Amino acid sequence: MTATETPQLSPAEAKAMIQGFANHEKFVSHLQIRNKDGVPVQYGMSPMGRKINRSIRKQEAQSLPVRQVVLKPSQVWASSSVATEIFRRVPFFPGRRALVLADTAQHAGLVFEYYQQYIRSYADNPYGSEWNAAIELPELLKDTEQHLRWANDSSILVGTANNVEIGRSAPYNWVQLSEAAFYRDMGTLMTGLMQRVPNSPDSGVIVESTANGMGGDFYDLCQLAMNPRRAGGWAFVFFAWWEHPEYRLKPEPGFKLTRDELAELQKYNLTVDQIAWRRRQIEVACEGKIDRFRQEFPGNPEEAFQSSGRPIFDMGAVARLPITLEAPRGRLEVVEVGLEKRPQFIQAENNKGELVIYKQPQKRGRYIIGADHAEGIDPTARLGTSDPDYCSATVFDVDTGEEIAKLKERYEAFPWATRLYWLGRFYNWAFQVPEQKAQGKAVIGHLLAIEGGYPLELIYSKERDPSDRRTPLLQELGYDTNAVFRPYLISTLDQALREGSIKIHDPETIAQLRQFVRKASGREEGIGHDDDVFGVALAVIGIPNALRAFKYRESLDRLAASLRPHKYRKSSRDEEDD
Repeated sequence: MTATETPQLSPAEAKAMIQGFANHEKFVSHLQIRNKDGVPVQYGMSPMGRKINRSIRKQEAQSLPVRQVVLKPSQVWASSSVATEIFRRVPFFPGRRALVLADTAQHAGLVFEYYQQYIRSYADNPYGSEWNAAIELPELLKDTEQHLRWANDSSILVGTANNVEIGRSAPYNWVQLSEAAFYRDMGTLMTGLMQRVPNSPDSGVIVESTANGMGGDFYDLCQLAMNPRRAGGWAFVFFAWWEHPEYRLKPEPGFKLTRDELAELQKYNLTVDQIAWRRRQIEVACEGKIDRFRQEFPGNPEEAFQSSGRPIFDMGAVARLPITLEAPRGRLEVVEVGLEKRPQFIQAENNKGELVIYKQPQKRGRYIIGADHAEGIDPTARLGTSDPDYCSATVFDVDTGEEIAKLKERYEAFPWATRLYWLGRFYNWAFQVPEQKAQGKAVIGHLLAIEGGYPLELIYSKERDPSDRRTPLLQELGYDTNAVFRPYLISTLDQALREGSIKIHDPETIAQLRQFVRKASGREEGIGHDDDVFGVALAVIGIPNALRAFKYRESLDRLAASLRPHKYRKSSRDEEDD
């Protein structure tokens, strides 16, 4: 970095100027870019650009390598925003190299023009003018064939991703992969590329794209970055269509909202202008197809990826679910209070953990837990990777149908049963609906033994003749998800979604609902994991049983209260007789 100073520039001012160079919003104010009419205008950070910059700065503040995957709608200035981030971090520093790839030659040419515009406009208005000085760009030695090279040996190479070996050609400090979901072979390209990007805090890889269906390398990378258990250093940035300021349209006189539009307006707190733009975009640019609009202009990450199979669940109903992206995460810790043990929620410092809480237990709340146990199946084994299934338990409020919490991790039978026991205790002795097959019987057996045993009447059991008063046998406890009962289980969940009788907040669960399809074999299952789907389905199917169990316990409590001994008190007549 070079700074040309004037006699008026003090050492303190020089230090402030150089430190202020890291303020990205101030830096880009010295740049220009052509608007959609082709007229050069002052560059201003867009909401999309600010969101990306915040995520980058968060990793930089932690001294982590910048690794960002960005899921976005069409035409929200993501490519130009990422280009400004690379432009500030590469040519001003000796020896730094950047690789910028796009899906097509036309798109690569457009991105290359962004960098050319930044170079020209910065030369006319360099950073530091407020201090009567300037941090100048080094001399530009090459500006041809989409290759920029400066006198300090820094460079930016722009091209297409058609050559999957391009990432192996040289080491790069910064990488921008634009519209990566549309690459011919993103996986092979990144395998070679990531070996040549240093794993240091001053390096960065930013992958940004609109969605291109469910499945593929970009989809997998988004799922990885969204998964708090497996992010592996990747930060996920999502930008919804309704966050973009240009996506508004003044409605025509007599404009009335449809039921779907009203639900969308309430879900995201939109304006009528935004709904009017949405309607026109669906009709004009998406051929009247709502699914196509959701892929190109998603309102949340889950609806961006459209399934290529035959979805089981109603996608409109799934789209209306009130997703919550930020919620406290941590674990339950058992503490001793006198002679009693009590579970309490401990939020993790990095907000990562096996338990996510959407609502704390209420004093008189009635809750149900659907628990799917890991069977050891690895849906990715055929791809040469390892990602076995999880144990997943979802907590619902029985009275409102709202998801309250989710517990998810890989456990064997005993530790999983222990966590289910304390989760049930935490939520006012919730009604448990554990899966019965595979290691389910072992889990149920442990559940009956831990801390004196979970109350038998609060564990789902098969219905029997009302006159049968025997204690349920172990094989009668839990829900059997075999081929006979599985279709009814899934159908019951689908009905609840269509009727809107349940509210799911968890983004992982909603993503799994979207990719739960009927395969060519006729079997209903997820394209990848489906643990969360079955955890929710088990809770839903157990609600009628839970209501009966709670009613039974309430009657026992009333009976116990009526049998308590009362202190004898003389009546007034007794006192007169005395």
